[in-house]
Amino acid sequence: MLPKKKRITKDIFQTILKKGNIVSGSFFLFRYIKESNPRYVFVVSKKIAKTATQRNSLRRRGYNILRQFKLKNCAGIFFYKKEALHVSIGELKKDIDFILEKIKLI
Repeated sequence: MLPKKKRITKDIFQTILKKGNIVSGSFFLFRYIKESNPRYVFVVSKKIAKTATQRNSLRRRGYNILRQFKLKNCAGIFFYKKEALHVSIGELKKDIDFILEKIKLI
């Protein structure tokens, strides 16, 4: 889990949904805005994973992968796609790396 100061609050979440730019990868849809502090969150809908334990597991995978990157100032939301359910952590890391390099955040 990311520290609380690096997670997105409800008001920033709504701002990102309304005004954020979108980048798509193989396993994630990433919405982001430029901000002074790097803040990120992973979202898994009930359409993707039915049980809470599956959703929490996917979120934890994302947070653990994101911890390995040196991130620049941006606030972003990673939305999981259905294809990410049965994928290894290495493939998820490659996709996050692809998305962050695409918008030059690392």
